[in-house]
Amino acid sequence: MTEVVLLIACFNGRRCIGECLRSVLESEDVGIQRRIIVIDNASGDGSDEFIRQNFPAVELIVLPRNIGFAGGINAGWKYARGKYPRSRFVAPINQDIIVRSGWLAELVGHLEANANVAAVQPKVLLWPEKERINTVGNESHYLGFGLVTAYGQIDDGRFEKSREIDFPSGAAMVIRAEALGSDPIFDELFFLYLEDAELGWRLRMRGHRIDYVPGAVVWHRYSYRHDYRYYFFLERNRWYLLGMYYKTATMLLIGPMFVAMEVGQLYFAWRNKVLGKKIAACGFFLNPVNLSRLLERRREIQGNRRVSDGQFVRNFVGEIDLPELRSRMLRTIGNPLLSTFWKLVGPLIFW
Repeated sequence: MTEVVLLIACFNGRRCIGECLRSVLESEDVGIQRRIIVIDNASGDGSDEFIRQNFPAVELIVLPRNIGFAGGINAGWKYARGKYPRSRFVAPINQDIIVRSGWLAELVGHLEANANVAAVQPKVLLWPEKERINTVGNESHYLGFGLVTAYGQIDDGRFEKSREIDFPSGAAMVIRAEALGSDPIFDELFFLYLEDAELGWRLRMRGHRIDYVPGAVVWHRYSYRHDYRYYFFLERNRWYLLGMYYKTATMLLIGPMFVAMEVGQLYFAWRNKVLGKKIAACGFFLNPVNLSRLLERRREIQGNRRVSDGQFVRNFVGEIDLPELRSRMLRTIGNPLLSTFWKLVGPLIFW
């Protein structure tokens, strides 16, 4: 039997955690011994009591305060490493995921058959629009944006081939524990958003591969909301990614388009009434403590790299295709400029 730790971070998830846990428990994953752990991030809706009463087979960790998705998953992984040291794989999933029976065995089987693959992502469909796609493997833009692929499209058989991807969706993934080493799963500074991109970049920088496995299917209760409540985290974390992972020469090379994007982001933030959040994200790095942490993490990451920047960015994309950013200006001006720039400078990255 292959032992796998499943980690579910829960925050005020009573309306959806029950369906998630039922689908996980009822999934027929032959040859898999599941260790299911829910980490409650100080919910205020009685999620912890609901889980205790209805799912006694599930282990529950209740945190004294909300430390975010990244922190919750890490707390669960720290607990699991001590209690289940023989577990070779760990599967973080969202509280609003519903899994198709056999999903876990499919993902673990792919990892066991491919020793050079460190993490895998299933096909993530939407719920209740069960035939529409949430993501079939995430892409990275060279300016640090994390992009889902095929969002909202009908699952019509075009995405049935396994392939390498830039990073696995935080909604559902399985990671080879050995590839993490002594690291936590996520960088807790990210709190939420792009923590999955950082994980993928870290694994790939160490020479590992990440795959999309369409034979495993999950559904995600996700719908985009145009409120930009978490715009601060999106922008701060994007800057953090670039600052930690790119070599200095790469940052200088993309510098002109980075500056142009910042002008565009300031305009976007002003139009959407989140200019204060954008300024706060920029100001975060003016704090000496925050800057020192960035530089420390940068030294660590650069010291552990096994691939060149040229190899690292070879599949990065030039266009931004996000459900929330399908504006006419982006389509007619922004993306042509971004794409043309990347086609010109991307091949120059040989270091």
